[in-house]
Amino acid sequence: MEADPPPPASALMEELVEEVLLRFPPADPSRLIAAALVCRRWRSLLAGPGFRRRFRELHRSPPLLGLLCNSPTGACLLPACAFRPPGDGLLRGWRALDARHGRVLLRWDPASSSSGGSCPPLVVWDPITDRRKDLPPLLWAQYPYSWNAAVLCSAGAAGCDHLDCCGGHFLVVVVGTNSKEMFAHVYSSESGAWSEATSARHHNDSVDFAPSALVGNALYFAFQMGATVLEYDLGTREMAVIRLPPRAFDWQRIALATTHDGCCLGFATADRSAIYLWKREASSQGGDAHWAQTRVIELAKLLPAGTLSAFSDVVGFVDSIGLIYVRTADGLFTVDLKSSQVTKVSKDTGFSGIFPYMSFHTPALGVPSAGERPSAGA
Repeated sequence: MEADPPPPASALMEELVEEVLLRFPPADPSRLIAAALVCRRWRSLLAGPGFRRRFRELHRSPPLLGLLCNSPTGACLLPACAFRPPGDGLLRGWRALDARHGRVLLRWDPASSSSGGSCPPLVVWDPITDRRKDLPPLLWAQYPYSWNAAVLCSAGAAGCDHLDCCGGHFLVVVVGTNSKEMFAHVYSSESGAWSEATSARHHNDSVDFAPSALVGNALYFAFQMGATVLEYDLGTREMAVIRLPPRAFDWQRIALATTHDGCCLGFATADRSAIYLWKREASSQGGDAHWAQTRVIELAKLLPAGTLSAFSDVVGFVDSIGLIYVRTADGLFTVDLKSSQVTKVSKDTGFSGIFPYMSFHTPALGVPSAGERPSAGA
């Protein structure tokens, strides 16, 4: 019996090209664009949905494309790689509330527009496509003392791998406090409406405008006093309050994060000389979870001399890629947990919120005509 003839050399070469292109670093999308300029065949390959899916499945963890920072004039997206958002990256009059699963949640700054008895207008924005979805107003039953919100894929943490879901349905969860209780509302893009409020007993604290964390099927929001965290269960829609370690009372603020394995809630905080990392671990005896300190980072050994003379404050923590954002009197720095490398991101210290924007960006490329020649200098 004769063996099947080998595939033509052109087919083998195309397969090898795809394997090479799949291994381009996701944090540098400009390399894929440059490859698409080589010839029609490469461009057609890169434009196909099969390549985009394989690219995401191979790299799994989305890269950091930029940093959303709230400044006095509005939110701005500072690029962290070759990715550039549409326009100048400045969203005048808007404030960032959250960034997750390729989406950004924005609110109109109340200082720029009074919204009466409704929640300030909320928008879900995709920085890659520049598409925006305006949410209908949320009417408060009682005007809140404090509130915050988060955006996430409608499948939550367990029903989707979030490799290519940024164009699908999403949820927006708003939590807050008033004089009587804590409460939560959920907006679904599938139904296009807000849910009725669920509530729990108030415990005399205000929700902080700080990044939330998604662990399993629960969202976590920090309270302003730094002693507790609000837990919202997406499945049961119940709320609970989790106490932080006693030492946290002495720290300025905390930055919540999902641990790199996605299984536990963590947080980072700092004093004038060090960063402290904590993790909430399940009890081996089957009881309540407990907090364990996992690492202490001495800032004096990493930051430039004189930087710690006034203060140091943790304003962001992305454990999945091992980055902590520290604001000092000298500017905003990142600390790489793996290499201990420190990078100055900005000399500005006036940011009121830091939200890392992470997403895959495989450029949407049209397929050229059959007669198109390779681009000069590609």
